Amino acid sequence: MNICVAGKNNIAVEICQYLTQYYPMYPIKIIPNRNDKGIDGFQRSFLKYAQENGIEITTLEKVYIDSDLLFLSLEFDRIINPSLFVSRRLFNIHFSMLPAYKGMYTSAFPILNGEKQTGVTLHYIDSGIDTGDIIAQSVIEINPTDTAKDLYLKYIEQGTLLVKNHLQYLIENSVKAYRQPKEESTYYSKSSIDYSNLCLNFHSTAYQLSLQVRAFHFRDYQLPKMLGIPIIKAVILDTKSEAKPGTVLFENRDKITVATIDYDIDLYKDCMGLVLDCCEQNRLDELKEIPFITYYVCEKELVHGWTPLMVAAYNNSIDVFCYLMENGAQINVQNNNGTTVFMYAKDAALRNKDYSIIDLCLHFKADPYIRDYSSKDLFDYLQDQSVDLADYIKKNIS
Repeated sequence: MNICVAGKNNIAVEICQYLTQYYPMYPIKIIPNRNDKGIDGFQRSFLKYAQENGIEITTLEKVYIDSDLLFLSLEFDRIINPSLFVSRRLFNIHFSMLPAYKGMYTSAFPILNGEKQTGVTLHYIDSGIDTGDIIAQSVIEINPTDTAKDLYLKYIEQGTLLVKNHLQYLIENSVKAYRQPKEESTYYSKSSIDYSNLCLNFHSTAYQLSLQVRAFHFRDYQLPKMLGIPIIKAVILDTKSEAKPGTVLFENRDKITVATIDYDIDLYKDCMGLVLDCCEQNRLDELKEIPFITYYVCEKELVHGWTPLMVAAYNNSIDVFCYLMENGAQINVQNNNGTTVFMYAKDAALRNKDYSIIDLCLHFKADPYIRDYSSKDLFDYLQDQSVDLADYIKKNIS
């Protein structure tokens, strides 16, 4: 049997890694999405992963004729026509709890519609759009503060687990599937949201406007805007609106207060640039004045995927580092190249001849054995840079 994985991002990479580790007896081929440039971003490049690991890159036309094929579509960007395949073992992961939310923008519409739950679905591919028989599903809770990106990352995590948990059945051709219900079936087309001309609709209730802010919040692609200013949060006030919806009632550095159909609402401006500056220069007092710091500690800047904690670690900003950790920063997060906070702290320690930032990483249980996307961990780098620091870390790991 041959396995073809078609798609993009971490889910495709992780499933290929899983297949290579646990099912090495089956040849793997991949088809990357057409817009995959071979560069890691906030998600890993499937094309780059395949090229670096010697995995064959193929085309749909070549796998059509394979009668012993298992085909996995994981965020693939092309519509699959089953009639062109000799094999019938064609499967897809869809980011919704089918039959609801077929089609596009499954990270936005459940939030826009005020849903409390969604899910991921493993299903057969048939001639329709996300209409194939359901094999398995996993429920995802939508929290009141979840943005489109938050939901997307949940989809990636749960979708990857769902495939891993059912791969053996797919390989054995022993899956059981059931027809999708007719009730509660919904579909959204590509034209249902125009992201090239995305505007907040102020002729809405405050609650509806807050849903828009969350649903259109995906920093790697866009943030919703008010007066051309990127917005990251919406807080509904107790004051009933008397002005025309969309009227600006107040503005300062942090927020814009706007009237809606029913209640006034505070729209908080994006301060990511200021946050990173404070982290670079250890400006703790100024950082403490920025609203929603617990939001920013989990965000990444767009070019390198740096978190505020990474910037603080690299610049030996001890006070800011501790403050970020107190407010929920993730010590073992990785940037677009897989570089860890500990790796940045290592650079600061060697540059400043001061192990204080290393001690903090050890205190907060940073993992020195996490490998970046070049398959190197902290000790691999220290082997060439500083045996003394490597010995210090090994001695003090708890």
